[in-house]
Amino acid sequence: AVAWEAGKPLSMEEVEVAPPQAMEVRVKILYTALCHTDVYFWEAKGQTPVFPRILGHEAGGIVESVGEGVTELVPGDHVLPVFTGECKECAHCMSEESNLCDLLRINVDRGVMISDGQPRFTINGKPIFHFLGTSTFSEYTVIHVGCVAKIDPEAPLDKVCLLSC
Repeated sequence: AVAWEAGKPLSMEEVEVAPPQAMEVRVKILYTALCHTDVYFWEAKGQTPVFPRILGHEAGGIVESVGEGVTELVPGDHVLPVFTGECKECAHCMSEESNLCDLLRINVDRGVMISDGQPRFTINGKPIFHFLGTSTFSEYTVIHVGCVAKIDPEAPLDKVCLLSC
């Protein structure tokens, strides 16, 4: 579901989702939910509008493929996307008092991947921007590996997807 502009109805589109690059995973989203945060940024009231974009950040899915350097996840793993990730290397990630990662902390205006500054979504070559590094209103999405939490495959994705918020 693509938000082409602020406040306009989302449009169901065929979107090309590029393969994951280094330290990224492509996830097949099986369940997603609507949060008031998605609505707030869709309305673009009081913030920098970034459109067109794929919203969504509460979801559960299965890893479809992994990029170079990803060792902690494999295709088939059940995961929850998280918009405040952890690189596991910066001072905040190494601290016992904070998890506000220097690299992966929430950034509502970025709209692109950290590794190369490009989105992984396109429609007929036109870039479609990401939201909160997760963009779960898509059947497939590409996420930095530090923004994905592996979960027990017995956990019901239709229920635990809400925990990813």
